[in-house]
Amino acid sequence: MRCRLLYVSSTGLITFLMIKQFGNYQRFLKFLFQLCISSSRSSLMRKAALSLLAAVVLVSISTLETVHAQEMSPSFTVGGGLGIPIDAEDVNNGLAIRGGVSLPVYQNLHAVLDGHYSKYGAAEELTSLGVDADVTLTGANLGIMLRSSSPVGVYGQGGIGITRNKGNVSSGSLSVSNTETVLSFTVGGGVLIPINPSIGVAIDARYNHAATEIEATKWIPITVSIVFSP
Repeated sequence: MRCRLLYVSSTGLITFLMIKQFGNYQRFLKFLFQLCISSSRSSLMRKAALSLLAAVVLVSISTLETVHAQEMSPSFTVGGGLGIPIDAEDVNNGLAIRGGVSLPVYQNLHAVLDGHYSKYGAAEELTSLGVDADVTLTGANLGIMLRSSSPVGVYGQGGIGITRNKGNVSSGSLSVSNTETVLSFTVGGGVLIPINPSIGVAIDARYNHAATEIEATKWIPITVSIVFSP
């Protein structure tokens, strides 16, 4: 953990110094993304993490110069809907809940912190054999969102974070459980329909990918949320 914190801190410092060298954060952003994508030895998870982390660091630094204090009004989101597991035939669709906060940092670009919860029960094929099972996914993501102007805003969003995957299987008096906390990423989009200047309704879908040990856990929450700004 200490090594990871040291790595993140040093990455932020190096990023700041390189922005000064490039003189323009947009030019540096383009350069850094090309560098991440061109690395043939990097896994998909590593590429996504490096690219999104670089974007978050850069837009955070640019906030100091590009957004006035009176424009930095946060928006809060809370909602729920249907969670759809991918490549998991032994569990059914389940409940998905999400909540988060976003902050404008540069024109239509927002920094986003999201939390999510999903729970999936055993499919009929298992329950008919007397086997009960469930999977619970809980986590948080830090990322960016690009949203068009009103009246109806269309947005795309992506981020990296951590997910806690807890699985339980029981049959009769036997019970087995397993818990993993792993790196994850999310990408998706939706529409924001304003109700009044302070409240809106967001409808979105997101692909989530958690790097669990045996096989990656993948799911898509489709949610309806209330978005409000104080």
